[in-house]
Formats: sequence, C-alpha cells, structure tokens
Amino acid sequence: MRRLLLALFLVFALAGLALAVAFLLVVSPSRTRLSSATVLKWRLGGELAEQTPGGGFVLPGYEPEPTYADAFLALRQARKDSSLRGLALYIDQPRFGFARAEELRRLLSGVRAAGKFVECYLETAGEGTNGTLSYFLASACSGIHLSPVGEVNLLGLYAPGLFLRSALDKLHIDPQFSAQGAYKSAIETYTRSDYSAPAEEAISAVLDREFEVLVAGIAEARGLSPERVRELVDQAPHSAEDAKRLGLVDGLAYADEFDQLLENKLGEEPRFVSLEDYTRERPAWSPGHIAVLFATGTIVRGKSGMAGLSGEILLGSEDFTALLQRVADDDDIDAVVLRVDSPGGSAIASDLILREVGRLAKKKPLVASMGDVAASGGYYIVAKAPTIVAERSTLTGSIGVFSGKLVTGSFQQDLLGITHDPQKRGANADLYSALKPFTPEQAEKFRASTASIYSRFKGHVAAGRRLSPDAVEAVAQGRVWAGADAARRGLVDQLGGLGLAVELAAKAASIDPERAQLDFYPEPPSLLDWLQAHNPWTAIRLPAPFADAATALDAQPGPRLFLPRELSTLARPFE
Repeated sequence: MRRLLLALFLVFALAGLALAVAFLLVVSPSRTRLSSATVLKWRLGGELAEQTPGGGFVLPGYEPEPTYADAFLALRQARKDSSLRGLALYIDQPRFGFARAEELRRLLSGVRAAGKFVECYLETAGEGTNGTLSYFLASACSGIHLSPVGEVNLLGLYAPGLFLRSALDKLHIDPQFSAQGAYKSAIETYTRSDYSAPAEEAISAVLDREFEVLVAGIAEARGLSPERVRELVDQAPHSAEDAKRLGLVDGLAYADEFDQLLENKLGEEPRFVSLEDYTRERPAWSPGHIAVLFATGTIVRGKSGMAGLSGEILLGSEDFTALLQRVADDDDIDAVVLRVDSPGGSAIASDLILREVGRLAKKKPLVASMGDVAASGGYYIVAKAPTIVAERSTLTGSIGVFSGKLVTGSFQQDLLGITHDPQKRGANADLYSALKPFTPEQAEKFRASTASIYSRFKGHVAAGRRLSPDAVEAVAQGRVWAGADAARRGLVDQLGGLGLAVELAAKAASIDPERAQLDFYPEPPSLLDWLQAHNPWTAIRLPAPFADAATALDAQPGPRLFLPRELSTLARPFE
C-alpha cells in the first residue's frame, strides 16, 4: 500500500512539475534564438502615445501602434541583449512633444553606450513643414542617412498664438472669466486678441529654454559648436547635398541602399526584428515589481475615456482613484512610478486624485515622472509625491485657477433669432446660465471660489514640496515653467525621464531596477467592458479650437486647473 501511495505521489509530482514548466514557457517565454546579425527595426512616425489609453479598447487580432511604454521596454532590454547588433530607426514625421523627444534620445544613447550601433534613415526631415523634431531625434543616432531628394528643415521652434476674442465679439459672445495669478493666461484665448505681458514673458522663457536644449543636444551629437548650430538653424532649410556638406547628415541613400549599408556594416544579411515583435525576456521570478501608472489626458470627474469627435484623452477621477487604491492594497507591488502627461482640468477631480496619491505614498515608495506636459491640474495631482522627475523641456507649474463662462444670450437672439423667457426661483438660480452675464454679486462669488481653490492648491504645493507660502507664491501666479527652471525653484527634484524615475523607485524599495518587473497601468479594457461603461453618444465634443472651450468649461463653469491647447503647443513647438 505504501509503495502504491508513493508511486501515485511521484506520478502527481512529476505531472505537476511538467505543468509548471509548461506554464512558465507560455507565460514567460525565453527569447527566441536570434542570428548573429539581428537588428531591431523601428518605424517612428506620427503620434507616439504614452500608453494604450485605459479608456479605449483593442480589437481582437489588431495590433496597435507601438507606444512610448513599448519603446521604453524594448530599448531598455536592447542594451542587455547580446544577440542584438544594433537598431535601424526609420523616422517619418513624428508628432509629439519636446520632452518625449529628449527621453527617446536618451534611450537611443543608452543603446549606443552598450556597444550597439543606432543607424537612422529619413526620407526627409520635413516636407513642406518644420522638420526640427525629426532631425533632433536623428541626431542621437550614430549615423544619419537621408534620401537624395530629401531636405533638412531644421527651422527651429514656433509657437502660434491663437486668440478668439475678435471672433467672439463678432458673434456677440461675451467671455466672462476670473483668474487667480497674473500668469494664469488660460483665459486669454477667449478674453484677449494677443498675449498679455506676463504671458509673453513666460512663453518666451519656455521657448528660450527649449531652444537651448535643442541647440546643445545637436551640437554635442554632431560635434559642432552651439554658435554653429544656431547659424545652421537660421540658414535652414537645407537640401540633401548641402546637409551632407555641412555635416548635418552622414550619407545620402534610398531606403534599399540604406539596408545594403547595414548589410555591409554587419558583413552579412541582417535579420530584422520589428519593435512590435521584439520579445522582451521576462524572468519567471523577479526580485520586485514596480507599477508604472500612466495619468494621461485632460482631468475630468467620472470615467476615463476618449472624447468622440476631438479624440481628446480624458483622465477620469473615478477610474484613476480606484486604480490608485488597488495598487496601494496590492502586496505584490513594491514601488510605484506615477507617469503624468496632462494639461490639467477639473479642480475637484484633481483634488480627488491627489488625495489618493498622498495615501498611496504613505504605503509604498512613489516617484512622479513628468512627460511633455504636467501643468496646472497635471502638477496638482503630483504635488505631494515624495520625488518628482521631469525633463528639461517638460511644461509644468501653472499653479493657478480660472473660472467663468461664455455668455451666448446675445448671440442666440441677435444673430440666430432665438429668444428665451427664463423664469427662476432663487437669486442665483441663473448663476451658471450662458444666457446672461454675471451680476456684480455673482462675479464676486466666482472670484471667491477661484481664490479658495488657488489657496488650497498653493497649500498642497507648500506641504508636498516643503516650501514656505512666500516661496510658493513666487513660483505660482499661474506661471508655466520649463522643467529645468522648475527644478531650480523647487517644484521638481531631478531632471530625467521614466528610466530615472524607475531607478529611484527601485532604490527606495531596495530592489534591482534592472531585474525588477515593470507592470504598466491602466490596462486597456475589452470591447465589452468599454461598451458597458460608455455611451459613445455622450462622449461627443466640439472639434478644436472650440473643443478647448468645451473642455475647459466642461458644461459647468466652476474652478478649473487647466492649461489650454494653445499653451500646450509649447510642448510641441516644431510645427
């Protein structure tokens, strides 16, 4: 009997071991054995989302475009991959912000530092458009190759100023807003026809900082003096022949000729592996887990998602606070990186998220990482993070509040012939009505409301950053700062990207950042989950630029911590 039991035990033990091995092979596949001439291929063009939006969904069988999260993991792993010889990067009119370009250049430099080549190919750096972003990215490569008919439109930075006041006057629409902070220029799109002196001062300072980063980066990468780079910018655009003669590119070639150059470099035909297919080796066991939470989009109350017509990404306080609570209670997560790329939004929603961020920071090591923009409400939600990391050109700060409404009564009656005969009970029942302007008493109530939120905002910053009220007031007033300037003023702790934030979080949790498992949140829901949680007809928003007004007001003209799209374009000044 004992022998029978022992035999059965051994059978079950062996079966269990076989199942465990099979499970590990499926869940944590080792890297497919690659040839000695394996080259990672990445086609980088258009938008590069931070991560697949938590409010969207992925159709079965459809592979979405790589995100920054995908690129971060792939390039991080490529440094350690002994079977990978290098990276072939094909750049085709990327459209994202300056700070993300800084991060990608750092990742590319990391691959080069690991002894691998990074060769870039561009058909053109701008065709009838500003190609500065394309060239700035390419300058981080060990070699730049351009089509013989291409151009290098290294034109510099450009921030268009959009103002609707004259149009609103012609439409008999009266913008009535109250702002706290001399630099809180979010409302100027609607109240002025040009920048105020404080707004122009802040914007000029940001552009100066970004241009400094641009020039220094290209100068160091191409072995040129900063003065020479500025000359080349002022002389642009450059033809392909001139670009090669001036040292801006290393060679002229068509795409097939570029592939042949890679083969010559390797001494054999390369085996290309796309970034999408590149399998990142994940060990069956990890010494620690770091959760990377992406807080992306305009901050609103309720659910996260995407606005119908404008395609605007919405960061919902209901969904995101629930995620923060779940991560805080997950014993398998050792540390957290809160990755923010948001121009702000609702004051109430921002406060709800900040509260949960503070509670999470008391349970686990937490580091905030800023993307292209983490301003106004985007700064509010990280104000109590123990450590904040930003790129030199990240747009941040904008510690201020605005509130108000667009009065359309005259527009409806005078231009459209629509009349109203409102009835009310209560002196301020029409407070939020778009049909009539504020009474003096109502205007004062709005001013008091924004002043209260502004005071609360500054209080959170003072507590989180350990600054005196006077020190906070000196950097507040609604002023937008570049990350490098924000660091000098105590709003940011260190300059760097997501990689630095991961290292700091790992160090705080006493785990090895190179071996830690990175888990990205929120995870995209299924199509069924999305349909159950959203009615697509209620998500429709107006197209830009009027989508800014709809988003900023959010149908309820209460206090807003918002950096409108017109100022957000400072993060993308290449167009």
